[in-house]
Amino acid sequence: MSDLTKEELITTLQGMDVPNTVLLEDPSITLDTFILAIKKFRIQAPDDFYAFLADRIGLAFMERDILFANPRIGSILPYAVGEEVLIALLESKPTYLKIATANPLDEPLFKRLEEVFGKKIEKVVTPLDAILTITDTSYQGPHAYSALSELVDRQPEESAFRILVPWQKATIIIGTILVLFLIAINPYFWLFILFTIINITYFVMNPVKFYVSMQGMTGEKNVIHISDEDIQNLKDEDLPIYTVLVPLFHEQEMLPHILQNIANINYPRDKLDVKILMEEEDTETIEKARKLGLFGNVEEIISPMSEAEYHAFLSVFHPVVIPKADITTKPRACNYGLKRSRGEFVVIYDAEDFPDRDQLKKVVIAFQRLGPKYACVQCLLNFYNPRKNMLTRWFSIEYSYYYDFYIQGLDKIDAPIPLGGTSNHFRMKTLRELGAWDPYNVTEDADLGMRIARKNLHTAVLNSHTYEEAVTRVPSWIRQRSRWVKGFVITWFVTMRHPVKVLKDIGIKNFFIFQTGFGGNFYLPLMNLFLWLVFAAGFIIPEYFSSWFDFWPFAAIAVFNLLIGNLFFLTMMVFATWKEKQRDLLLYALFSPIYWLLMSIGAWKGTLQLIFKPYKWEKTSHGTEIVHEQLLIEHPERFSKPVKWIEVKSPEVDRGARKVTGSQIAFSIGITILLILLALIIFGVIEYKPISDHFTITKIPGLSQVMTPLEDYQSGRDVRLLNYEALPGPYSTSPPIINSEPVRTQEITSFDTIEPGRPARVFYTPGEPGLAVRYDPQVNRIIIISEKRLPEGDFYVVTARSGGVEYSKNMDITPGTMVLDGGLNTTDIRVFRVLKTGARIPVIDTAI
Repeated sequence: MSDLTKEELITTLQGMDVPNTVLLEDPSITLDTFILAIKKFRIQAPDDFYAFLADRIGLAFMERDILFANPRIGSILPYAVGEEVLIALLESKPTYLKIATANPLDEPLFKRLEEVFGKKIEKVVTPLDAILTITDTSYQGPHAYSALSELVDRQPEESAFRILVPWQKATIIIGTILVLFLIAINPYFWLFILFTIINITYFVMNPVKFYVSMQGMTGEKNVIHISDEDIQNLKDEDLPIYTVLVPLFHEQEMLPHILQNIANINYPRDKLDVKILMEEEDTETIEKARKLGLFGNVEEIISPMSEAEYHAFLSVFHPVVIPKADITTKPRACNYGLKRSRGEFVVIYDAEDFPDRDQLKKVVIAFQRLGPKYACVQCLLNFYNPRKNMLTRWFSIEYSYYYDFYIQGLDKIDAPIPLGGTSNHFRMKTLRELGAWDPYNVTEDADLGMRIARKNLHTAVLNSHTYEEAVTRVPSWIRQRSRWVKGFVITWFVTMRHPVKVLKDIGIKNFFIFQTGFGGNFYLPLMNLFLWLVFAAGFIIPEYFSSWFDFWPFAAIAVFNLLIGNLFFLTMMVFATWKEKQRDLLLYALFSPIYWLLMSIGAWKGTLQLIFKPYKWEKTSHGTEIVHEQLLIEHPERFSKPVKWIEVKSPEVDRGARKVTGSQIAFSIGITILLILLALIIFGVIEYKPISDHFTITKIPGLSQVMTPLEDYQSGRDVRLLNYEALPGPYSTSPPIINSEPVRTQEITSFDTIEPGRPARVFYTPGEPGLAVRYDPQVNRIIIISEKRLPEGDFYVVTARSGGVEYSKNMDITPGTMVLDGGLNTTDIRVFRVLKTGARIPVIDTAI
């Protein structure tokens, strides 16, 4: 082989009409690395070339059919060895090893193998793609099993393979049955109890999210800032190999886009290890990858590159086809790709991602500064199309708040961070020790963030953005949100299998933040819909819900949740929009509650889907508008065969300040006036009467009850903050809804009769706390006592019947006392509460 030269091999390839051999003329390519360069540039050398090479250096040639006759030989050596150095172990004898290789020219490799095994190496030559195929197929089974089951086998308590453990199932089933049973017995009382519990939980969660958000908005954050000077001081030769995982599923239109975006990253190409992950069943994306030349045969080229330039462009990309399995999820695909990765660091980019050019270098510097206790660096996320429509505007506003305030607040207080689904960078060694991603969790990023925290490791936030495409259609957005919420619920249940252990792992502060903050990511959207429905019903049928708010502490909590909670998050959305200098989006931030309603719908869809399809991956379409194809018609002589030219449109990041138009100013002023009028109506300054005569809106449900202590103080009455008698009793029933006008009978003078000997009696009613009927036999008087002040417009009607004569009186002033004559022998007493809507509700019906 001493007389074999690189030039002779290039000439041989040219004689076989192999194109793009100009790439092999690079001086850095030596005889030892010649075959590796053919692999790197995806140059399609025929089998005859390898037969010629074997004959030229005096070795035997093994045809691919013979090699494929024993497919298990590819798994004898580690995957990285076979794939990187292009060898397969054929036979092992006491004195020698027989190896099939596509690269017999790498003499240093075989010398090292002889030293490692202490045996002589006997080589046979086989085609390059045959070695790659035998290595890939022989490892498909082990890698597929490991991608799906490694976490289950190693750390079953941290896997969502079984979402609920027995005690959790029992608690949910028993709790559900108990709640339904109690509501069936007494719907009015137990719905009030359920509503109270929800409000109290909501009341506890909101201040925690307030605190975290304020930490992210104010003060010095822990976000790592890497300057341009830091990047310039890096030397390419000192940079480690960086693995980029790109999971695709039915995203063939986006494949040229993500290839171009990754190729634009400022990182040495020979240090990039990009895995394009495609599911076996996704034939459309695989076919697109074949046309683009990821498997070797180029039919389409991204403009404006020549054929040779395009082969050099493809050198960093490695297609990985993931075999079929029972579930098809993004974390399973990433686990499979991880088995075939060789980088020191690893990151996930989605098909539509547009990362900052210097992001990988920034992450390398960040990890060097942070030390081994940091397992992950999360970059900031936002959208490059925030102004596509109303939905994308809201989505972008939410992301601005979430990543600029909330995530940075969690980072500042060193709390567990639910990672974003993309642009999260890991130390490869640490990620593998953690068990990688959970393939049974559809929000694998948040789950991994929690497992990082439980291992006493940390996540840092970096000052580098990755821009995504915001979903532009409501159905797709609902599917995406339902998957996120379903994953958050799964993560919460998996984490809370052993609450005491979790408490010890992360500490009481982070345990509390996990419950209120992490749990709030799905609890608050779920409960919002229920609370808003009750709020709306409070206007339409106030006679049903009004007494719920008579207990002042509950009314205060409910109004706090409604007003303070919503206004705070609304303010955060406005601040985040202002911080991002998107002034034209401020108006849309004010209408975020409409977007929150969509969030509730998505949350309920995901939670209900958890029952029937817990592992279903709701696919969201992206980026179909930014790529189009055209036939190549210019300079066809530059190419060895007709190809299509793909024009990739790099997304223009629609960020920064926008001038507000005159129509937007006019619309904003009009909406502001309407909001001021609405506020005046809500606080009772202006009385609003709708067209309907059935009800009048003057105050929001619960607000007047919250003001009761202040009104008592101002009027000189005793202030009662804990009026327990206002709580609906356990035997109370739902108030009837009666819309007819009250019938007030004429007052009739009572009989002046005395019948001594009748015993003293006192009657109370659980359904109307504070109201009592007492009979005093000494003076033959019936005394009706009301200790509670009724809401404005309500009053009592007392009807007495004795000796065939009936009369009634109104009790308009409360608290107060009414005295009636006792009548003769037996007197029937009925007390009705008349609501301001005209509803007439019986509260006492007794005989004395």
